[in-house]
Amino acid sequence: MRQPGRQGWGRVGLLLSVALLSCKSAPRAREAPSAEPVHASEARPLPTHGFAPQPGAVIAEVDGIAVLALAAPTFASLSREQRLVAYWAAQAIAAGDPLAAEQGYRHNRQIVRLLRGILSRPQVAAAGLLPRIRSFARAVYLNHGIHDAVTGRKLVPSFTAAELRMAALGAQAAGANLGLQAASLEYGVRALDGPLFDPRVAAQRTVHGKDLTESAVNFYGGVTLRDVQAFHERVPRSSQLVKEESVVAERPYRLPTAADALDRALPFAAPPQRAVIESLSSFLRSGDPEAASAAEQAWSEAFGPADFFAGYFDTSADPRGRKAFFEGAVGAADGERDEVLQRLTQRPAVALFLISAAGAARPLRSFALTAPGKTALFAGAQEAAAQVRADRVLAALADPRHAAALSRCAPSLRLAALALRETSRVRTDGAPVLEEALAELNADLLAPGATALMPDPACRELWPEFAATQWLAAVAGAAGERIEDDRQRAAQLQMWWFTSKGAAAERRSSGRRYLTVSDAAKFKAAAAELRDQLQQIRTAGDWDRLRDLVEQHASRVDAQLREELVTRTKGIPRSVAVIPPRLEPVIQDGAVVDAQAAAVTDLDDQILRDWSAY
Repeated sequence: MRQPGRQGWGRVGLLLSVALLSCKSAPRAREAPSAEPVHASEARPLPTHGFAPQPGAVIAEVDGIAVLALAAPTFASLSREQRLVAYWAAQAIAAGDPLAAEQGYRHNRQIVRLLRGILSRPQVAAAGLLPRIRSFARAVYLNHGIHDAVTGRKLVPSFTAAELRMAALGAQAAGANLGLQAASLEYGVRALDGPLFDPRVAAQRTVHGKDLTESAVNFYGGVTLRDVQAFHERVPRSSQLVKEESVVAERPYRLPTAADALDRALPFAAPPQRAVIESLSSFLRSGDPEAASAAEQAWSEAFGPADFFAGYFDTSADPRGRKAFFEGAVGAADGERDEVLQRLTQRPAVALFLISAAGAARPLRSFALTAPGKTALFAGAQEAAAQVRADRVLAALADPRHAAALSRCAPSLRLAALALRETSRVRTDGAPVLEEALAELNADLLAPGATALMPDPACRELWPEFAATQWLAAVAGAAGERIEDDRQRAAQLQMWWFTSKGAAAERRSSGRRYLTVSDAAKFKAAAAELRDQLQQIRTAGDWDRLRDLVEQHASRVDAQLREELVTRTKGIPRSVAVIPPRLEPVIQDGAVVDAQAAAVTDLDDQILRDWSAY
């Protein structure tokens, strides 16, 4: 595991912005959270079950993934200016969607174009073949490429290369654009035989502990670990490294089309946001980290009824933990949750309803975005997804003695877990598993005093049981012999540590295994000890020690336990893909004069809409 870069976050290519306004007047600056803890008697009483989820409906299920389409009724209550800024912000982040797919695997974009062309002419495809191609296209869309977004394993089509060529030939004859440009159909499709159909080619998106060339992720073009050891990256997060005539070169990402869309938001933005949008537009065009730093700073100081951000955030797919996918989202203020979040004593946080997302955030999987000065939480979307999966997993895996109480407290526990983890997060470029583990442990230590987030003391007392059940859920979600997902590895590390310290113990009941915590003080002590050890590793830069710790205790699961947990969660979606509403323009005399939000109701139609930009 290599040493993380030492540049500040704003210097490593972070692209971050916000678009807020209130009838073209500047929003009031939010006061910093009080440094004094809030006691239960002082907090506004909350229902035990927390707040209502953002409205949504499951519109499809694809290979065990439930597709949850959200509605955004609050969008209409924003001012016209806010709606237009949100619309153009959504157009800007959508322009980065093809880049995010290409970052995941160099053939993703061509595969998407081919599938899009075939599905745009469904009438000419063989009746028995079309459903299989459509099913694969759905999986590619939801995983943003041909690798599973969580496990990193390659997706395998249920059709053959010959069948794909036949479908492509029919679509081309019917006038479909297959994105082959000057290449012949036969040559272009055959060039994808290995990438699509050979299980040995690009079998894993990210492979830890081996050379960069073993990973399918497209952050390094022919570059090895030895090549990058002495190479200085100016913008590590937002660039690709390529080898040109045996020389390593850095290529910053540039998105001029996205910048153009942002420029169209300027006439509707309040003065405090104009500078932020201008800096962001400059960065999109040039890749200049100075502009990114300015946009990040502006976002960290801006709060209001609408929020927009985009950039290069998620480094988990990079074997080195430094380069990040492009992603972005637009949100509208979630007032009730936001009021509670202001009682936190960590960095400022804002609660948002999701109204648009693109890049690696489409579909949404992480319900937070954290910068050094601010955290944005999509807690309403998280709660909507929880009703589809997390509540059912909790009921299946929790110790029966606590299951009913955990179910009652689950919404408060989830909000607290999301808020405490993200507002205490410390960016650790180069070691995302370390970052995830530290964030989880910080939440463990802060939970007993989180009275604003969990006003019911009985719910706060259940925190250790809730954490232990989440570790089991991570085991159930692991696939293959090795764990490559950093959040799953962080959970595995914690489960090993807490059980080895006697702070959590396995309990058998009716032939089933559960994890339980009988001593809250011992749980807290174990969390503090592991947190301190990981902090020492981070401070000392002892990446060899971290690598050994992760390899020995966080990279593999108990196969028998996993099999049992998978059986107990049978019938529950293995994950939830959250699809935001579609922001549509209102056009008058050829000009966009307003915008409206509409929930997605047809997944296949939305796929073709989103893929039209490829």
